[in-house]
Amino acid sequence: MVAKGARKAGSRLAGSSDPLAVAKLGLATGKKNTFITQTQPLASFRGLRTDYDRLSYALALLELYASVLPYEQPDADCYDLLVSSLQILEVHVKPTVALVWCELQLLSYAGFLPSFDASAVSGEALENRGEFLFASPSAGGYVTSAESTSFMDRFKVQREVLIGLARMSELSEPPANLKLADESIIALWQFWRNVADAQLPANEAVVNELRLKAL
Repeated sequence: MVAKGARKAGSRLAGSSDPLAVAKLGLATGKKNTFITQTQPLASFRGLRTDYDRLSYALALLELYASVLPYEQPDADCYDLLVSSLQILEVHVKPTVALVWCELQLLSYAGFLPSFDASAVSGEALENRGEFLFASPSAGGYVTSAESTSFMDRFKVQREVLIGLARMSELSEPPANLKLADESIIALWQFWRNVADAQLPANEAVVNELRLKAL
């Protein structure tokens, strides 16, 4: 899709072609490309653009949507989910908590939601002993200690993180707080690397910042 002249000062297409801009577009199909001919701005999410963490999280979320959804295939329900997720990221008191919920909603919608409270292999409930348990992206979620040896991509994750993710995945809106929210984003990153058919630099940057903050 081509927006001719969008980079010029004063262009009527400039604002609507920015990342995080929501707009109605008029399109014309050429021999090789589709061109944007007119635009009606709907939302710009100023609250995201003026806060570094919120902006980083919003761009990372857009990257995830782009990585798992079919290119140029309209999906009204997914569009509505994305817009509502950006609105939540813009205003939630704790944007990291909001991001966890937004990522879980996308995983669920796309059919990739991991099993957090029962083994993805056997269906066994979470083990009661130990602060850390195992999860495997290729297995599809939590795996028992015995099962974990079969998966090279297994990683250790706090039991409370798995419990929190399981509970939040069932909520219709993000809670005010989530214990171990940073650790939850880092755990979800392991699954996104397995799910996404693309590089995820924005998400990797977010995860690296959270890891540095934990040091």
